Amino acid sequence: MVRSGTTVAVGWLGDALATALADAFTGQAEPRGLTIVYATTRGEGRAHGLNLLAHEGLVRRVVGGQWHPVPRLQALAAANRIEAYSLPAGVISRLFRDIAQGLPGHLTRSGLGTLADPRMGGGRLNRRTQEQLVRLVHPAGDEALLFSGFPIDAALIGVAFMEGSAAIAMTRESMTMARAARKSGGLVIAQVDRVGTMEKLPLGQVVVPDALVDVLVGADPRDRRPEMFSTATASPAAEPRRLTQ
Repeated sequence: MVRSGTTVAVGWLGDALATALADAFTGQAEPRGLTIVYATTRGEGRAHGLNLLAHEGLVRRVVGGQWHPVPRLQALAAANRIEAYSLPAGVISRLFRDIAQGLPGHLTRSGLGTLADPRMGGGRLNRRTQEQLVRLVHPAGDEALLFSGFPIDAALIGVAFMEGSAAIAMTRESMTMARAARKSGGLVIAQVDRVGTMEKLPLGQVVVPDALVDVLVGADPRDRRPEMFSTATASPAAEPRRLTQ
């Protein structure tokens, strides 16, 4: 369902789904040429999450807010094998919001004088990365940066269900990402590791209409990540690691 040449926004990527994408590429050469966009990701080692997508040909471009948790993608960027951008994580999060609202980009003073400033490279990390995603503009005479928007063809997010109901809950950031994909005519793929186990809505998470999600993927229990939802009754003995909120 993730097609070649598309832009994929990643809020949470479990190992099972990441491995499925990588196996499809190595076995069938599809999908290929993906653009991966994410604001933040967890450092779970070289063999997890986004690191599993680090195949030349599978990924064409990465626009990331955090690069230290993805050493395998770092290696591809350092070897000039993929296009690579490092933009402020907060800007990428707000860019998803602006895409969801149908705006052409995000205007901000954040990033002036930093790596994201086009006078300092515009976030481009290697020679292969030529397209400028950031422009210096002067609204009302003041300097600001305009970060270009782009369609989101697929959003990969994590969700949970409320206890005793089919109500879908997700973080506000995931909701924004899903709405950006929906505004772009894209696909929302939600990964869930438990059904009906969240008794109350944690801070920073919201209940959303089920129409916002196109596909639900059941994650393997070993796939659980800090981005997923924790419960007060989770047993340390039954889990590979204690879940955190």
